Amino acid sequence: MGRNEQSFLMEIAGPKIEVPDLLKFETARNHSLSNKIMSRLKDLEREYNELRELHRWNEFVEGFQISFQTRLNQDYYLYESGTRKFLSLISPQEMGDAYTYHGKTRLHSEGYFVKVEDEQSVAKPL
Repeated sequence: MGRNEQSFLMEIAGPKIEVPDLLKFETARNHSLSNKIMSRLKDLEREYNELRELHRWNEFVEGFQISFQTRLNQDYYLYESGTRKFLSLISPQEMGDAYTYHGKTRLHSEGYFVKVEDEQSVAKPL
């Protein structure tokens, strides 16, 4: 091979091949995965706190005497008088001030009580 042939071969060899920087890709992928994991952990924490509050509310309601058959999706009112705690169908407006009102609850279709938000609630469960 002559001198002219060698320079021609080098010229047609093409552009310099560069290895792409995979660190940027790897960092972006790890960041995306980290965001997904953190988002899911926050969702699980929120769900756990909701379940914990639901359990706490049901333990609170179970401390009240129920002297009638409860129905699904019916609102019940929690009252206390001295040492007596009871569930009632009578609203605080109809009941008057003779009893301490502790909130409103509803029997869910799956058999547990859910707290019904009520602006008139004067006492919160412990």
